[in-house]
Amino acid sequence: MKTLFPIVLMTLLMTLAGPALAQDPGAPPAEGDTASTEPPKAEEPPPPAEEPPPPAKEEVKVEEKKEEKKEEKKDKKDIPVKFKGDVRYRHETIDQGEDDANHRHRIRLRFGAFTRINDHLEFGFQLASGAGDPVSTNQTLAPAFTKKPMTIDLAYFQYTPVKPLSLSGGKIKNPFFRPGDSQLVWDSDLTPEGLSLGFSHELSSMKLFATGAALWLADRKGEEDDAHILAGQAGAELKLGEMKLTLAGALYNYTKVVGMAPIFDDDAFGNTLDANDLLANDYNLVEAGLQLGGKVAGLPFAVFGNFAMNLAADEEKTAFLAGLSVGEAKKAGGWRLFYNYRKLERDAVFGTFSDSDFIGGGTGGAGHFVGAEYALGDSMLLGLIAQQAVIDDADETSYLRVQLDLSVKF
Repeated sequence: MKTLFPIVLMTLLMTLAGPALAQDPGAPPAEGDTASTEPPKAEEPPPPAEEPPPPAKEEVKVEEKKEEKKEEKKDKKDIPVKFKGDVRYRHETIDQGEDDANHRHRIRLRFGAFTRINDHLEFGFQLASGAGDPVSTNQTLAPAFTKKPMTIDLAYFQYTPVKPLSLSGGKIKNPFFRPGDSQLVWDSDLTPEGLSLGFSHELSSMKLFATGAALWLADRKGEEDDAHILAGQAGAELKLGEMKLTLAGALYNYTKVVGMAPIFDDDAFGNTLDANDLLANDYNLVEAGLQLGGKVAGLPFAVFGNFAMNLAADEEKTAFLAGLSVGEAKKAGGWRLFYNYRKLERDAVFGTFSDSDFIGGGTGGAGHFVGAEYALGDSMLLGLIAQQAVIDDADETSYLRVQLDLSVKF
């Protein structure tokens, strides 16, 4: 009896507790139900999120390098490089004296890279077609589809320590002002070699400029002295209402050329030679130029003049050019007309560097130069140029040259 009583009591308690244990521990007991004497079970926390495995050491290093590069880019300023160039296709006819006319096709290619490294320093480099002629980058299309050479046309730096002054060195752009792009003294394709120092200062209605240059002309061996050009030019730009007047004067002193052989291609290009085929004169040139430009009836125009004299020659020592241009052919549909007349005595300028097209290049002639340009697009130009001249020789040989050009720039 004593043994059955505990068993009966245990069975009774389990029977009464069964419904209570079956209820949600967190829910309140239903009305009329007896609350369980056991404390409610605590809510189990959700399982923790799985953490990604730590990155490998190599990945950490790559990420660190990327961050370092980003910081370097922030610290360093990008240096922009500007690429530009042009290609020109030319058909040319030359009719000289009694000779049969010469018809030829020619190309010119120029491509360069230019950059401003910082506020004080610039760099420029350009390649051009041609075999190295100092005043021409044209290449004749013949014979037999031969490959055409490229040469260094520009390789220079320009340093501006303070704003009014700039120093250029290397194979540089022509630093001298040429009124109306005159080629009386300097051909437009000429890129001198040496050093030039420029000055420019603007006032309220005037800009003053000056250029000094020491240019390397001939590197001679042995006892012969090297030849140079020591040059200086000064001028001013004056604002006259809607017009601008530019005036400049220059002195170009050629050293160690008299009594020497011609410095390029054994050709004097019109300059006088002595009985031994050596240059008979020194060349100390004075030059003056002026240009008046503006707009008339909405059209750009310019009139210009250029004069040169060789102080070291006794005769055949003066040259002059006068011309005008109307219009502008820089954008699609634009056009320009231009004309000049020039007379160039044999020893007025150094013939090697004068216009390579006029009378076939060099000095000793006079004549008319007329042309027209039309912009087929912003980057495409059609041009027609004709010259009618007389060469200063015993026969007063006539010279006719016609050029039809198609140019593309990029």
